[in-house]
Amino acid sequence: MALRRWTLLGWILAGWCVLGGYVTGEGVSLPKGYQEVGSDKVSALKRLSQATADTGRFSGAILVAEKGEIIYKEGFGLANREWNIPNTTDTKFRLASVSKQFCTMLVMQLVQEGEINLDDKITDHLPYYRKDSGERITIHHLMAHQSGIKDFTATFDYRGTTSRLSFDKDEFIKLHCSGDLSNEPGTIYSYCNAGYSILGRIIEKVTRRTFEQNIQERIFEPLGMTNSGYDRNRYVLEKRASGYTRGPFEYSRADYMDMDSSPGAAGSIYSTVEDMFLWDRALYTDELLDQKYRDLMFTPNREVPEVKAAGGRAQSRYGYGWQIYTRTHPVTKHRTRVVNHGGAINGFRAMEHRLVEDDAFIIVLCNQGDGFGGSEVWNTVVNLSNELIHIVSDQPYRMPAKAGLTQNQKMYDKIKRDGVEAAIEWFEDKGKKAAWGGTNMTLAEQLIKDGRTDDGLRMMEFEIESSPGKVWILRKTAEAYLSNGRPVEALALLEKGLEQKPGDEKLTTLKAEAQKDVKGN
Repeated sequence: MALRRWTLLGWILAGWCVLGGYVTGEGVSLPKGYQEVGSDKVSALKRLSQATADTGRFSGAILVAEKGEIIYKEGFGLANREWNIPNTTDTKFRLASVSKQFCTMLVMQLVQEGEINLDDKITDHLPYYRKDSGERITIHHLMAHQSGIKDFTATFDYRGTTSRLSFDKDEFIKLHCSGDLSNEPGTIYSYCNAGYSILGRIIEKVTRRTFEQNIQERIFEPLGMTNSGYDRNRYVLEKRASGYTRGPFEYSRADYMDMDSSPGAAGSIYSTVEDMFLWDRALYTDELLDQKYRDLMFTPNREVPEVKAAGGRAQSRYGYGWQIYTRTHPVTKHRTRVVNHGGAINGFRAMEHRLVEDDAFIIVLCNQGDGFGGSEVWNTVVNLSNELIHIVSDQPYRMPAKAGLTQNQKMYDKIKRDGVEAAIEWFEDKGKKAAWGGTNMTLAEQLIKDGRTDDGLRMMEFEIESSPGKVWILRKTAEAYLSNGRPVEALALLEKGLEQKPGDEKLTTLKAEAQKDVKGN
């Protein structure tokens, strides 16, 4: 707008916007770090994606579509670091919890066919399930994360033991999905993988087909999703991405987990960005499911609040296998209706967005994960996905910050320069502590690996002081003391651990080993 055409009201509004950090119209002034999309949206998508990959915090594949047409797709980084094989748009990635939407599609197909009712109870289909809770938890509760069942992924033994073992499906549900409830079913939203393990088994019981057969026959084959499937560890898959953990000091291969037992229906699907586009298109049609049942999937169950860990909002925004919410641009306040889901599993991260009012689709699949206590990769995938939304909706977007030193790297440098106690003092003043504890355990292990044993053990002791209730930190520290010829210190820690967790098999075994070493000395 030329200056001569500005009215008094225009000048007042302009002054208000400048004070707020931006001006709309020609001569836009945006907050630092933001830039306009411009006339070439594809170039903006490419610049953002490449800049994100250049940080080292993302490797994978991206696809963006509008009005049913793919406008951008590209692979970044390596699908296999050992062989230097690049990611492409037909590389197969684990979807983790993005898999849940396929589970709910199968359930809703069975609802449409009259084989399942949303108010069916768990015990209607799994008679062995404990009746005191199984007779109160419905299919609706399971799909909407309102069951009150405690999530097995939050247990002490899941990461190091349970996720690695193979179980019969019914045995797994009895052992790991049947504990005492944390709340009354239907009263609060609390994300629960256990509920989807139960749903997967109900689907198998009702159809007399495996979950894998149902997925293939009811979804992937009809849609031509030939590069998607149910992941079993024994399968040899062409163009499968290897999963890696991005630590503060090096990459490592992601920890093994048995995909059929514990993720199962909650997270064992693999796919490509191109196949996921086919899935998105089908969700606009009746090909797999009639409109009224799809509407149920995409309607948030707002009658319950969210648990604090999920955001603590007064109303749940989860439908059946999908989050449904409105994203407000932080600068322009433009509102975008989003249907989405994310996923995280060993070595992989995923984020999917459907902008249904704009008929747009964004999928980001990544074959990196964070080490324990870290969140850089996850945050990168989330931020990248959000900025892609901004570009697609023609809103100002931010390029990623250049990769700097991580907290662990800063601590390591400070230990070398000023000593371990100075580093601890810095952490207590400026450090960011992981809510689940163990913030500096990776740093401690790296110090020991590099021959700075005393420094590494001191950092582990500091973690015990910082998180006194974390038995796994006591165990890891005791193991480190044992490995470095200090059984007396190890024994003291193991006895402390057994006071908190009497009878623990790992602690008991380590205690016997420590006692033997003490006597040997």
